Amino acid sequence: MPVYFIQSKQVDHGKIIIQDRLAHHLRDVLRSQEGETLLLVDEQPKRYTARLVESRPARLTLEVLQEEIPPRFPLPTLHLGIGLLKGEKIEWILQKATELGVARITPLITERAVIRPKADRLAHQHERWNKIVTEAAQQSARWTLPVLDQPTELLAFLTRTAGYGLKLIFWEGMPAQSPRRRIAAAIASDPREGVLLIGPEGGWEKAEVDAAGAMGYQALSLGTRILRAETAALAALAVVQYEIEGRDDGER
Repeated sequence: MPVYFIQSKQVDHGKIIIQDRLAHHLRDVLRSQEGETLLLVDEQPKRYTARLVESRPARLTLEVLQEEIPPRFPLPTLHLGIGLLKGEKIEWILQKATELGVARITPLITERAVIRPKADRLAHQHERWNKIVTEAAQQSARWTLPVLDQPTELLAFLTRTAGYGLKLIFWEGMPAQSPRRRIAAAIASDPREGVLLIGPEGGWEKAEVDAAGAMGYQALSLGTRILRAETAALAALAVVQYEIEGRDDGER
């Protein structure tokens, strides 16, 4: 069942009031009916199982049936830095990375990026990207929405993430080998935050990899095949999460 994101101020004495865009979406697009059960999550985060008891134009009232607090999530949380890609590709990554559970996503302005952000389109673009992230979070029943940053210069990003305990940059220029053991070793120190860097369609300049290395990033390969940027991003996320969650289950 998908979840829908609300604010805790909408919850009062066992009732939840939903208005505006979400009310329109649930009532007029999804055709939610009185008596239907929905899942909602607020920013605390707390999850509510609630029954729709009153449906009016632009205002829904729900009765809380159950409240839940989040489970303990394995650490580190993951931050994805991804070189800017052409329209549909970056949108696909935003969707899938959200489904895979990243805590934060930063599109990066890099040397070989084939596109550059346009100042007059940033607000509209960010609104569209946030919509994609929100819908993906709803569909995958997440407890939280990932933070989505505006496009950021790589060097500024490296400085911002300098304090992270896990810092990995994936680069086809490294010897072609499985990154699993090096990732497992990197998470053995129990870092709370981790960041993964993936280049744009044209890949990284060596100077960019060197700059990341100077800030404590480990450069890793994803194996013998050269992957498209959007494929590499999801492959890296999947591999790192596998190691994090396996370790949390007691596999050392």
